[in-house]
Amino acid sequence: MRRITRRALLAGLAALPLAPRLARAFGEASQVDVGELDLGTLSRPEAWKRLLYEVEVAASVECVPRAVRVRPEDAELFEHPFCVLLGSSGFSAPSQAGLSQLARFLSYGGFLFVDETSGADSSAFDASVRELCERLYPTRPLAPLPADHSLYRSFFLIKRPVGRLARFPYLEGITVGNLTPVVYCRNDLSGALERRPDGFHAYSCVPDGELQRREAVKLGVNLVIYSLTANYKQDQAHVRKLMQEGKLE
Repeated sequence: MRRITRRALLAGLAALPLAPRLARAFGEASQVDVGELDLGTLSRPEAWKRLLYEVEVAASVECVPRAVRVRPEDAELFEHPFCVLLGSSGFSAPSQAGLSQLARFLSYGGFLFVDETSGADSSAFDASVRELCERLYPTRPLAPLPADHSLYRSFFLIKRPVGRLARFPYLEGITVGNLTPVVYCRNDLSGALERRPDGFHAYSCVPDGELQRREAVKLGVNLVIYSLTANYKQDQAHVRKLMQEGKLE
């Protein structure tokens, strides 16, 4: 019997009471990909393909090396439990239907990683992100994650959350109970992962070069592992396996 995975469970919950949609939960349901939340914002599919490769190599998690653009209103949102939103420009909030579905996605265990790519102290994208989060969680504002948050040790031990830049010494997030379904990075993580068509890195990492890039990759791996293991008891077998192999403390 196939074990019901986190991705399959999300798709199944989204399908109720429309049972025929449940079929989408199978096939590649046990594999991880990335959903790029499309609000007219930046797309960097090569960055996420690189991240999925790193996750598969480091943690032996089966991945599909792809990033799929998905609107908040699309039923396909529930097929991609690890979603990302990135950019430096402002964007309009989703429709009420899109907001409601995005809130439902997050409440069912979906995960949203937000990546500000400019590294500026303030930006139109940052303002739009905070407005979106306020509409999704009116009583739970974005706040810095504590240094002992489990995301910083979900696979690698992360001492500082860096990306292409290292300006902000913390991640922000929205925490509900003991879960953090939304995580916000302002150091351009995707910029550290992005590749040009020739396979070379698209951007330099400042100020610490390739050492910083490696730390950014570790952060990306942690984000994916956290999204897979934080919310569902069904994933605890995977966590135990990682512990037995000495990959988790």
